[in-house]
Amino acid sequence: MICKNLFKKNENVLMCLKWIFQITIAIFVVWVFFNPQTRLHSIIAISLMLIFYALQNCIENRASFHKELIRAICNSSQDLIVYKDVNGKYLYCNQVYLDTVNKTLEDVKGKTEADLFSPNDAAILNKITRKVLKGKVIRNKIHMESSNKIYDITATPLVLTKGVFGVLIIAKDITQEEKLKSELEDQEQMFRSVVLGMPIATYLKDLNGNVTYENKMAMDFLGLSDSDNANKWNYEEKRADEISNEDNEIINECKCISREKQITLKNNEKRWFKVTKCPIINHEKKVIGICSVARDIDTEKTAAEQRETYVATLTHDLKTPTIAQIKALDLLLNDHMGPLNDEQKELLTLTKDSCNFMYEMLSTLLTTYKYENGDYALNCEQCNIISLAEEVINELEAMLKEKNVTIHIRTFGDQFNTECDRMQIKRVLTNILGNAISYAYDNTQIDVTIKQNEDGIGFEAKNKSAYINPETMNNLFKKYVSHAAKFNKIGVGLGLYLSKQIIDAHNGNIYAKSFEDNHNVFGFILPFMNKI
Repeated sequence: MICKNLFKKNENVLMCLKWIFQITIAIFVVWVFFNPQTRLHSIIAISLMLIFYALQNCIENRASFHKELIRAICNSSQDLIVYKDVNGKYLYCNQVYLDTVNKTLEDVKGKTEADLFSPNDAAILNKITRKVLKGKVIRNKIHMESSNKIYDITATPLVLTKGVFGVLIIAKDITQEEKLKSELEDQEQMFRSVVLGMPIATYLKDLNGNVTYENKMAMDFLGLSDSDNANKWNYEEKRADEISNEDNEIINECKCISREKQITLKNNEKRWFKVTKCPIINHEKKVIGICSVARDIDTEKTAAEQRETYVATLTHDLKTPTIAQIKALDLLLNDHMGPLNDEQKELLTLTKDSCNFMYEMLSTLLTTYKYENGDYALNCEQCNIISLAEEVINELEAMLKEKNVTIHIRTFGDQFNTECDRMQIKRVLTNILGNAISYAYDNTQIDVTIKQNEDGIGFEAKNKSAYINPETMNNLFKKYVSHAAKFNKIGVGLGLYLSKQIIDAHNGNIYAKSFEDNHNVFGFILPFMNKI
């Protein structure tokens, strides 16, 4: 429409009016020349000439205004605009184009693509021009070799009643858009390759719970076949609410969840999976979907159950004769089988202590496995930490006398009651104080501090013993790690590990510190009863 208005109206119509006015003026001049006697006719002729002259200037100014207006519009455009004749020669181009090719209008006018571009670029543009001159409108993307840029080109023929008289080309630089699009496509392809190659079921869901992408393993996990749509679910109906609640929790709270579930696969086989779901967050920090991964842990679950059964059976089979031995030794030490001399009693007492040690070690082993498998339920009751610590110290009296070590208790505060599993916290106190006595230098004092603070009730035991290097300190609360061998002592490395499991179950914190002046500190903090 711009082309028709510019060339058809401004050129044809206005030029026709101009010629009409000029011919009319000429006729009046001739007429006045042959009628000199009529003064009125001369005045009318002169007046009409002036009127026609004014109209002609108005028309020419109007046409000039239209041309300048169109030129201003073209120059204000961010696109490249080019007008060529039927021979492919440039008649006009806007300033954006001139800036792009770094030339002036005089340099470009009358030139062809072959004069301005490389052979490859000229061939591409010539091909487009030839198609447009046949009356076709071309919309295409081209890569310009000379500038290494990509343009979205729209080329249209300029048509009059006699046919095509030129070509108008509008080109938009889309190099950055195409580069970004290519990068996004590469990233998406990389993501898909990673997901497809992952040895675990991986799938994505939108906010409506529809699966938008999944790998082959996820199709088995979700119960989808190759012919199913991506948004089709095949979960058991009884788990629909569970899945919906999980999705809402992730979306509303923007957090990850990880749970173990038994899933029925397409072949009706039931297997255990560890399912982890995380929110997908966009640049505006809004949740736009959910990423889920499901790892098959059926073999691990079976092995764990077998291990638990084995440990439970083993500890039971070992505990039973150990308890029988302790009972039998009690009968002997209480003179139920006749009087014993002092040497016999001492020997039987040592044997009983060994049996008690074996019994405690078996209990520790069994309790550790229960905590690891999440099978242990805390039996909480109100408990006073000071009284419990004094009870443990009395039970460790023999160890204290053997090393000539004393324990001094200091308390700070007035609130030492909390809700806890009394038997388990006693086990923690026994482990900490037992270690403090066992590793303490002979003839030294252990300082026990029990204090009330803002986080709860703190217990801390400080002894004089060898410095523990940082590497060992970092591993003290891990399973089967013990620094006992360093001091030629026996240790299985489960005491502190189990203590940490117990304190963690109470929402508390356990810690250890070592100082180069040969002081070591072990302690824990238990929250008050209303915080557990």
